[in-house]
Amino acid sequence: MHGLPHYRNLDQSGEAHDAVRRMEARALEPASDQMFQQLVVLMANAPERISEIGCGTGALSRRLKRATPTSLVFGADKSAEMIGAAQRLLPPGDKAAIHFGQWDVSKDSLFPFDVKTFDFILSSVMVPYLSEYEINPLIRSLVARLAPEGVLAFVEQDLLSDLLNFPSLELFRKIFAKDQRKLKSWLALGLRPRLRAEGLTTLPRRSFRWTDDAYGTYCRDLLSQIASSECQAGLITLQEQKEWLDTLEAQAKSGDFYYGIVCH
Repeated sequence: MHGLPHYRNLDQSGEAHDAVRRMEARALEPASDQMFQQLVVLMANAPERISEIGCGTGALSRRLKRATPTSLVFGADKSAEMIGAAQRLLPPGDKAAIHFGQWDVSKDSLFPFDVKTFDFILSSVMVPYLSEYEINPLIRSLVARLAPEGVLAFVEQDLLSDLLNFPSLELFRKIFAKDQRKLKSWLALGLRPRLRAEGLTTLPRRSFRWTDDAYGTYCRDLLSQIASSECQAGLITLQEQKEWLDTLEAQAKSGDFYYGIVCH
């Protein structure tokens, strides 16, 4: 995606270390727990076995274990460095109940766990980094691992809803242009018809508006990288990039910073 880290290939891009820092900081934001309570925990109805696909640093897997203390949690991610971080960050008391393994979702036969079925399978903001040809095979692969009456849940950002408070509308439009975010038809609610096509019964939509009122690690990295990408592409000047960053810093000091995005 435009202006964002190469989450699809973190080990190759050399961005894994920064991604760990960013993901863990994001997990500490108050909105993270609020979204978990509103979108995730209500679907995790006392599951015995949980699988998180694209687990990153394991922050969500750890949260799932706290919310469902009798469950076993299995987290998988393509990045070996992410799995290493997830294992390092795992509290000693959880090592017997949370297991992490490396898995490229495009290689179904290499699924790293012996467990055959799961009561609850969750993926959070992984789909944007997959190609159109990987989505349906992934859904089929996860459906095959779903226990009877089990739940498969995708928590995804609605990129059309993201909003930033920025006083210069002209500069905002140049840097934050929606047509440069590489929107895809299968993102967010676009997943629902694909889930039905694979024989699943879709649950009623739940939505949550994530809001950042503080200019934290994640927002700082995200908004800085988007501007840097635009500058490298010749779409804005170095002076405009500096104006963007200086304005955001000034808004953070005055208490006027705001970033929001809807998740489904």
